[in-house]
Amino acid sequence: MNFGDIEDIYRSRLTLLDILEERGYATEAFRKLSPDEIAAAVPTPEGLFSLSFTVKKRDEDDPKICMVRYGKFSRQKLSILFNDYPDETIAETIVMMMEPVADLHHQLALKLWLGERRIRVSFFSIYQLVNNPMKHFLVPKHEIVPAEDEKGIMEKHHMIAKSKFPMIRFHHDPIVRLLGGVPGNLIKITRPSLSAGVYEFYRVVSP
Repeated sequence: MNFGDIEDIYRSRLTLLDILEERGYATEAFRKLSPDEIAAAVPTPEGLFSLSFTVKKRDEDDPKICMVRYGKFSRQKLSILFNDYPDETIAETIVMMMEPVADLHHQLALKLWLGERRIRVSFFSIYQLVNNPMKHFLVPKHEIVPAEDEKGIMEKHHMIAKSKFPMIRFHHDPIVRLLGGVPGNLIKITRPSLSAGVYEFYRVVSP
């Protein structure tokens, strides 16, 4: 692995930890890994798996965990990667890869979510997260609307069903992926507005 790859792995890991922190996970223990330690642990892309970790919620009463898996995954490996999904306490799995996110990853994420076990998986290229996309000045604020607030929003906008809102594609949209959104979630998007100060609008996550 060259210096540039190690730097990208290090920076993307910090971005991922920041995002997990915002989503309620306790990430402090995983922030100590230095670029030199990453270089020693990952001499080749095949060694990426050694960076994998599992993170718990900050709320000790919440048993859900997130499993972060690093690796270089062929199509064949992906097809069996979740056959022995280990534990129902795993709320989600995030897969960090050197390769770009492609249609096969979108399709697998949807297939797993629609399956009997409702497995929530998000795929990211390490290079996507070198900088935090959610903090880019061109990206408006995105939030998942709590389920208990959806009815009031639908009434306010005269919507008889969530499906009447404009759609945003599950897993295809990187911001929804970072939020952990799944089909059926309502996403609130807040943009600056010259006339109103801010402009709020909504999208529903579609399969």
